[in-house]
Amino acid sequence: MAFIFKKNLSANSGRQIMSFPVQTTITISVGDSCQFYGDAKTVTEDAGSAASLGIVTNLRKADGSPLTDNGAGGDFVGTYTTTDSTSVYADIDVSTESVYSVACSNTLGTTAGSDMPGYTMDAVAGGTTLDEATALTTAGTFMSLGPDPDSAAPSNSVLCVLYESDLWNL
Repeated sequence: MAFIFKKNLSANSGRQIMSFPVQTTITISVGDSCQFYGDAKTVTEDAGSAASLGIVTNLRKADGSPLTDNGAGGDFVGTYTTTDSTSVYADIDVSTESVYSVACSNTLGTTAGSDMPGYTMDAVAGGTTLDEATALTTAGTFMSLGPDPDSAAPSNSVLCVLYESDLWNL
């Protein structure tokens, strides 16, 4: 399960989308959290313990045209496997006001506070879920707004916003 956009905290603004080239030799999907690669010129999937850049909202070719293949010989359906000579860009929501629903790695409440608003959690390596075991009130990549009340969401899902940003130095 990946990050699913729910709403914006500010009723008068939308998501802040920025585009960055994707690092070579990775697999990245729409809905993944991502971060700058070491060179800070390309993005890679979230490693889990560092600040995040944001959430991938779209993957496209460098010229802006849509992807038609997945980089591994199949049709593009939201996931792309980059090669050494890729020119794929990720459109990333870098806003700290965008609210996302995302599943956690464990049952909420297993770690004290993980089921409460105001606790932070890091992404699990790969950027598809949050690490419930990292719930703290001090530092973490995403700030939990509490359990997702949507009955269609997995029972271990929270609503969250970006808290420690690669881009905004938060």
